[in-house]
Amino acid sequence: MFDKWLNKIENRVVEISGQEYIPALFSLEWVLVGLSRLYGAGAGIRQWLYQKNIFRKKELPCFVISIGNIVAGGAGKTPMTDYVAGLLKRIGKKPVVISRGYKGNYKGDSIIVSDGQRVFADVRESGDEPFMMASRLLFPVVVGKDRFSAGIKALDSLKPRPDVVVLDDGFQHLKLKRDLDILLFDFQNPLGNNRFLPAGRLRQTPQSSGKRVDAVIFTRCSGKNDNKSRMDAIMQYYPGCPFFKTFHKPFISQGISIGGGYWKIESDAVILKDKKAVLFSGLADNRSFYDSMAGFDVNILHHLEFQDHHRYKTSDFVMINRVGKEKKADFILTTEKDWVKIGRNFKWETDFLVIGVRMEFEYPEKFKEFLVSKMEEK
Repeated sequence: MFDKWLNKIENRVVEISGQEYIPALFSLEWVLVGLSRLYGAGAGIRQWLYQKNIFRKKELPCFVISIGNIVAGGAGKTPMTDYVAGLLKRIGKKPVVISRGYKGNYKGDSIIVSDGQRVFADVRESGDEPFMMASRLLFPVVVGKDRFSAGIKALDSLKPRPDVVVLDDGFQHLKLKRDLDILLFDFQNPLGNNRFLPAGRLRQTPQSSGKRVDAVIFTRCSGKNDNKSRMDAIMQYYPGCPFFKTFHKPFISQGISIGGGYWKIESDAVILKDKKAVLFSGLADNRSFYDSMAGFDVNILHHLEFQDHHRYKTSDFVMINRVGKEKKADFILTTEKDWVKIGRNFKWETDFLVIGVRMEFEYPEKFKEFLVSKMEEK
């Protein structure tokens, strides 16, 4: 009973945080606005303490790149981290990704999830996003609440020794000095409702973040006809800062047939056009998954939405299975982030496909040149 009540409140907070509103006296919104003012004040004081060197930053003996945002929720930090780490490998660097491992139940200060060749931790230990990146075996992944300690572990333990640390969701982790701060904005909804958590989604204001940003990246852009005024409204806070446009490109990464056969695919999601599908996802912004599939003209029969970082139970899969069968769907579709939390032994009664996301730059060579030039400056 208590869990259901708590979930209802959490769902309502998430709903409110994405809306513009005038809070009625003594309403839930009114309480959240009061809490958000406290959050904003605390965030401002903390940043001031670091700016004045009252709180000291620690420094790793290698190049550090932070990828983050000032808005809670899915701006594409993990796909961008994956892209940057992959790009670093292609230009001859030895990157390691360090993540907080949100909701991971690992013991101790930090753990090595993968050395780039083997995976040493499961999804419950490491958290969803780190495990998803680690499973690709493209680069090492380490999780730790203290990124400095996690970085030291990575440098001391991994062979070959990394020469670049990439922080996934590192913008607010002021304790660690970085050489390059990349800030992401979801182009479709860059600042939410302009309120701090929990009344909105801001972690800090764009005004307060401007001096720390080396590059701005707009994610989920739609094309050349994007609303330029929306970008200008953000870039006024980052004068002279380079900015880049990127696109989320969904693709089919893998699947399971009704008979239980498992296969790897690397196919454009365009082949799903006009196919009947049931969707399920547990993301910070479930709507983005729906919109991306609708953009490929998938005939979406139903979308089962779960909370971000939801831990699936067998009862969830039974329900999803039933809906897929009742709706006579051609496919059940989910995301890579959800897929890593799904047992492989469950018998699906509808063909099941996993949708991944690739990050694509409007001008990839320009971003590559920018990254290389920044690393050569040090």
